[in-house]
Amino acid sequence: MAEKSGVVLANREKCDDGYTLYSSRATERAHLIDIEGHEVHRWAYPQGETWHYAEMLPNGHLVAIVKEWEDEFPGVIFELDWDSRLVWKADVAAHHDLQRLDNGNTLVVCREYVENPDLGPKRYKSDCILEITPDNDHAWEWHADRHIKEIASFVPVPFPLPDYDWGHMNTVESIPETPAGKDSRFRPGNVILSCRNIDTIGVIDRDTDKVVWAYGPGVLDKQHMPTMLPGGTILIFDNGTSAGRSRILELDPLTEEIVWEYQADPPESFFSSSRGASERLPNGNTFITDSNSGRLFEVTPEGETVWEFFTPDYGQNGKRQPLYRALRYSKEDVEGLLG
Repeated sequence: MAEKSGVVLANREKCDDGYTLYSSRATERAHLIDIEGHEVHRWAYPQGETWHYAEMLPNGHLVAIVKEWEDEFPGVIFELDWDSRLVWKADVAAHHDLQRLDNGNTLVVCREYVENPDLGPKRYKSDCILEITPDNDHAWEWHADRHIKEIASFVPVPFPLPDYDWGHMNTVESIPETPAGKDSRFRPGNVILSCRNIDTIGVIDRDTDKVVWAYGPGVLDKQHMPTMLPGGTILIFDNGTSAGRSRILELDPLTEEIVWEYQADPPESFFSSSRGASERLPNGNTFITDSNSGRLFEVTPEGETVWEFFTPDYGQNGKRQPLYRALRYSKEDVEGLLG
C-alpha cells in the first residue's frame, strides 16, 4: 500500500484555517499550502546546499538557514523576497534557529569551537547567539560556554561534560510582552534558549548577559523550541529521546508546573527522537511538527487530531524527508500577500 502523502485529514469545523509553511530537509525550497494541502506559493533558491529551516516575514519575504557543518560548510542565512530574489544574506556559522526582531535585526544561533577548562580538557563544539544588523554588523553576541556556571547554578548539569557537542543549542527567541513579565527574569527582550544535549531551557537577561533562569533535567529529554505564549506560559516540544515517545508540554515558568500536556495514544505512535516543533494557534489548538516522520498535525486542547499532513518529498534513499520545523500563518496574513 502506498504511503500517505499531503493532507490526509482536515476537520474544518475544528482545525485552524490558516496556511502552513514547510521546507523538507534535503531541499532548497519552501512551500506555502492551504488547509487542503494545495500549494499557493513557493520560494526556491538553488545554491548547492540544502536548507535547514525557513520562516516567512510579514512582508512575504522568506529567511532561511543553510546550516554550518564543521569542515563541510561554513553556514549562511539569507532573505528572499516574494519572488525568490536574494535581498540579504549573512555569512555566519548559523544553525537551527533565527528570529527577525522588530528593529530589523536578526537573532541567530551560531556554531563556534572553544577550549574552556570549565567544559573539560579538550576542544568543544559550542554555540553563540548573534544579533546581526541589516548591514551585517553584530549588535550583540552571547557565548554559551562563558555561562555554564550560571546554568549549573539552576539545574543539575554535571560539568565538565564528556560530549564534544556539549550544548547543541536549537532555539533562540526574544521574549514578548506577557503576564510573566511581572517577574523581571521574563521581561520583554530577554532571550529564551534551548540546549538539547543538557536537557535544559533557559533565559538570558539582555542587560547583564547572565542566565537568570534554567529548567529541564529530569523532566525534559532532548527538547526543542521553547516558546513563550501570550498568557506567559512556555510551550515545549519534549522529544523523549530516551523514553521512546515525544510529547508537548506547556510550562508555567513562575511555578515550574506543567499546566497542559499532549501525548499520543499509544505514546510511542508520536516520536521524533532528534527534531521537532510546536506552535499554539489562535483557536487554542496546537500545531506540531513530527519532524523525523515528515508529518505535521494539529490537535485540540483535548488531544483530538483535527488536521494531518505528510510531506511528499522523498530522498534518493527512497525515504520520506524529515521536516525540521513548520509554521502556521493566518489567512489574513497570507491572503493579503496573494492579492
